[in-house]
Amino acid sequence: MTRHRGNSRRVAWCVAALLSLAAGVARAQPSAEQAAAAEALFREGRELVAQGKLAEACPKFAASQRLDPGYGTQWNLADCLERLGRTASAWAAFREAADMASRSGQAEREAKATRRAADLEKRLERLAVTVSAPADGLVVRRNGAVLDAGAWGAPLPVDPGKHRVEATAPGKKPFSVEAQTAGPGKVVTVEIPPLEDDPAAASAAAQPAGPVASPPAPLRPAAGGDVDDGAGTRRTLAFVAGGVGVAGVVTGSIFGLIASARWNQAQDEHCRTETLCDDQGVALVGDARRAAALSNVGFVVGGVGLAAGVALFVTSLDDAEPAAARVVVVPAVGTTGGGLAIQGRF
Repeated sequence: MTRHRGNSRRVAWCVAALLSLAAGVARAQPSAEQAAAAEALFREGRELVAQGKLAEACPKFAASQRLDPGYGTQWNLADCLERLGRTASAWAAFREAADMASRSGQAEREAKATRRAADLEKRLERLAVTVSAPADGLVVRRNGAVLDAGAWGAPLPVDPGKHRVEATAPGKKPFSVEAQTAGPGKVVTVEIPPLEDDPAAASAAAQPAGPVASPPAPLRPAAGGDVDDGAGTRRTLAFVAGGVGVAGVVTGSIFGLIASARWNQAQDEHCRTETLCDDQGVALVGDARRAAALSNVGFVVGGVGLAAGVALFVTSLDDAEPAAARVVVVPAVGTTGGGLAIQGRF
């Protein structure tokens, strides 16, 4: 009986594992609509290639590959990029095609794609960005995408043509230069010089933020007048908190749009899959993730501000104990920031 029970458990575990694997495979498969759209885009790309419209054809293949990845689409994308003269992008695309063929056990296709990648590698043009004296907070961008510090000084493959290199840092004047590739097999080096101080930024940072106000005294009844029940103060604070909440939501929305734009640009132009990207794609994905994190912070702050505004406004309508209301607003300063501390009893 014990052996039978143990066998039953093992069978159950095997069935569960197979079902889990099948579910994972099912999730990885594109839907019928995605497959149909991918096929239509692939055919449109082929027609554009036949018409010699390579600049319009390559994005069609890329879009088709994202919807329904396949070796044939990846091969056509790589071939289109090479014919368009984008040697670095084509080299990366052929390497991805070889990896796809290797994973599916298609040795002949793998060898074919590997040969095309090897031929292109001999013709690659490279660009190295060096930094002689990194300033605090230095950010280097190439063609608008942040270049990770780990890539500084490395001769990275780039497509032939002009590439804009920019460097910025807090309190420093920005630096920018346009570099032209030098031909197959050549490396062009762009050196970021020590950034000059920006007097305007330094003077703005040196100016005091303004006089520090003393904590106001608690609200007291005016002599010979009506008792202030604190409702007006709470309404004012409600509008302030609501304004902070709206600002947080707006900030979250803006950074959300930036994150979406950077992510889409990376996936459209620089990534073969969501995890296989060239250096520009990696930089854009990093920008998108940072913007998404700021967007989340904005929405959290916005939500808290709006909730606080609503709560303060609702309590301002309740005058059950008007004489007991006391509100004090005190500046609060800590090691991680500052704000307003609201003390009182409603």
